[in-house]
Amino acid sequence: MDKEIKEWSFAFFDLGSKESARRVRLHRNLRRVGAALHSQSVYCMPYSQGSFRSLQGLDRNMFVIKADVGQDEVEELVHAYEVFTNSLMKEVCQKLEALEDAKASAVDIQTRRGYTKRLNKMHERLDHLEYVAKLGHNSEVIDKVEAFKRQVVKIDDGEPGKLI
Repeated sequence: MDKEIKEWSFAFFDLGSKESARRVRLHRNLRRVGAALHSQSVYCMPYSQGSFRSLQGLDRNMFVIKADVGQDEVEELVHAYEVFTNSLMKEVCQKLEALEDAKASAVDIQTRRGYTKRLNKMHERLDHLEYVAKLGHNSEVIDKVEAFKRQVVKIDDGEPGKLI
């Protein structure tokens, strides 16, 4: 990941214990737009106009700022974003195995539907991981996404009922 990213977006929120469903939804949405957990109720992501607008649109009670970050703080933010990116990669790896199993099991209409749903969701996951990697200028992860995409094509081209 690019250790020179100086502009970051931060999202702050404070939701009480009675708002647990809203908090869970907000955590999921923050992850969906590419924000990494920095500390309790604080998320961060490399700044872009689009990502900043995405954060602003998530919740009316969330405070979103753009900040120029000093070199000392950049390493901490980059680390938080790498942890986030690695968790997404781990999830994709697990789901790739499940996709391969689903393809091998796709021998009738019902199991083919299940495979198709997994395949579509995998494309969404890969698009999201690629977005996060590009936002963080992480060329290693971008290359890994391309390898994942090739693996998905190989799985999809495989014969139902057989593992590749």
